[in-house]
Amino acid sequence: MKKIIWIITLAFVVVSCAKDYEFNTQFSTPTTLKSPAVVVIKVTSTDNIQLSWTGGGASQGYTTYEVLFDKVGGDFSNPVYRSFSDLGVDTTFTLTHALLNTIARKAGISTATEGKIIWTVTASKGGDVKKSNLTKEISVTRGAGIDYTGKSLYLYGTATENNGVGGLAMRNAAEGIFVIYTKAPVAGTIFFKSSTTDANAFVCYADASNKIKEGDGTFNVSANAVGEEYRVIVDLNTQKMSIDKIGTVKAIWGVTYDVIGNMVYQGSGIFKADGCTIKFIQKERPDTNPPSWLGWIEERYYFIAKVNGTDVCWGRKDGVSSERPTGTETSAFYELVEFPWTQWDHLWKMKGILDLTKCTITINTNDNGMVTHSFSNVQPL
Repeated sequence: MKKIIWIITLAFVVVSCAKDYEFNTQFSTPTTLKSPAVVVIKVTSTDNIQLSWTGGGASQGYTTYEVLFDKVGGDFSNPVYRSFSDLGVDTTFTLTHALLNTIARKAGISTATEGKIIWTVTASKGGDVKKSNLTKEISVTRGAGIDYTGKSLYLYGTATENNGVGGLAMRNAAEGIFVIYTKAPVAGTIFFKSSTTDANAFVCYADASNKIKEGDGTFNVSANAVGEEYRVIVDLNTQKMSIDKIGTVKAIWGVTYDVIGNMVYQGSGIFKADGCTIKFIQKERPDTNPPSWLGWIEERYYFIAKVNGTDVCWGRKDGVSSERPTGTETSAFYELVEFPWTQWDHLWKMKGILDLTKCTITINTNDNGMVTHSFSNVQPL
């Protein structure tokens, strides 16, 4: 009997406690929003810009806040940027000039121009989200120059080798420098985007003086470039674009200048020579055209490319071993770098197993951020 009374008493206490400590999920959105009316953006500034709000919140516990930014006229259903408030629960949001500059760009405000963005706040608790019916407007002025620091850039336009269907990936050769080897099948236009899927991607183009400008625009590729291979270099650091005409590309023996293979452009930044005969040069093989002074086996090679009408060397990178490869080398061993052409500089040695074979030689101008070459389809002579 005492045990039954004790159980009834315990149940009464638990029920009473549950009633006394019932969690209250009621909350409301802010009643005022505060932010600077005008901001002149200085990307390198260490000063912060603070947004804040008052009113609303929860009578019990914490409310989580998120700040949404949009273009003027937008309804925040697809904001250009969103972030939780400071610590997620503070009624402030601190942002840098650099971040505000990115938000302004995503809102369609070009460099060296003034425009407006709007922001609002959502409040949430217990999985329930409420958007404030208040918005605040900020007039921002962006500085001149290009602020994009991403690692991706794509070539777009009607004068692209894929007929304008999607973007062609450019190689990120260095900070702010992007390169692509391609061709123009027709006269038309080109421009650049940082993404093939993001509606708010960074967009830029080159004007008639080859100066890179942020925003919508195009560069005209003239009819005399149709069908030619070329190299496009976008340097966001100097805001310049250059277009180099690529003529013949040949794999040659360094000692004789004899051609191993004539590289033919295949599309997608690939040059290839099929059926190349590989015979190391030596006196015992007169058909290899050995110089009269040659007293050893010579297997050194490099590539000669005609760029804007001048022969240059696409050769071995400084600091890379000049010895025969053993087969354990990474693709970086085969990286091509452009140099002025001198006979005995920047040569590679071929693997011994390539002697007396036929093979395919390939140059890939966008191999994980490098221009590399490789040998494949190796068959005995």
